[in-house]
Amino acid sequence: DIVTCLAMDFCGIHLISGSRDTTCMVWQIVQQGGVPIGLAAKPLQVLYGHTNEVSSVGISTELDMAVSGARDGTVIVHTIQKGQHMRTLRPPCESSLQITVPHLAVSWEGHLVVHTSIEGKTTLKDKNALHLYSVNGKYLGSESLKEEVSDLCVTGEYIVIGSLQGFLSIRDLYSLSLSSSPLAMRLPIHCVSVTKEFSHILVGLDDGKLIIIGVGKPAEMRAGQLSRKLWGSSKRISQISSGE
Repeated sequence: DIVTCLAMDFCGIHLISGSRDTTCMVWQIVQQGGVPIGLAAKPLQVLYGHTNEVSSVGISTELDMAVSGARDGTVIVHTIQKGQHMRTLRPPCESSLQITVPHLAVSWEGHLVVHTSIEGKTTLKDKNALHLYSVNGKYLGSESLKEEVSDLCVTGEYIVIGSLQGFLSIRDLYSLSLSSSPLAMRLPIHCVSVTKEFSHILVGLDDGKLIIIGVGKPAEMRAGQLSRKLWGSSKRISQISSGE
């Protein structure tokens, strides 16, 4: 069926895919000389449990966790090696409308960061929220968001979030609060990622350009202290650097 989402573990050993047919598949990444060359011919596991299409996935080989979120508003945790169902999480929502799970991420320690969105709600107020769970599935808290999240990732003790309104923000993993003022990109953000050295944030914009932000440690991120380099025109670099 149609694949709706993908995620790879930190080690590059496994990949998980989610599909419109409500299932997930865990694949082993074939390597040669330490370099990935493809996927195994058959999936390691086929995971079931959702009643609507899968919209987000995450995986941790070290913790033996395969996590999936769906348009049915649930988050399901399976083991990788045996495909065993561990738990089903239902993020809280005060609205009577259906919630979906567009994005999720797994931290090194197994914390689950879940982004939910209320379907059918036309205004941004209280439409989007972040939820935090422990590695054992204990609910730890939620935070309402003012923007429409387009992508998120977890690095160390921080959550990096891009929005359709063009803001890049960094939040503390444990409190979910902002660690610094959001940085305006002036265009919708399509995707975000952090390098393995935790030295740069990669931001893909809606116009196809890639912004590389040198941040050192996320805690040091301040609008006036960022070194930025854009793979594009020098004019665009000037606009971003000056905050125009």
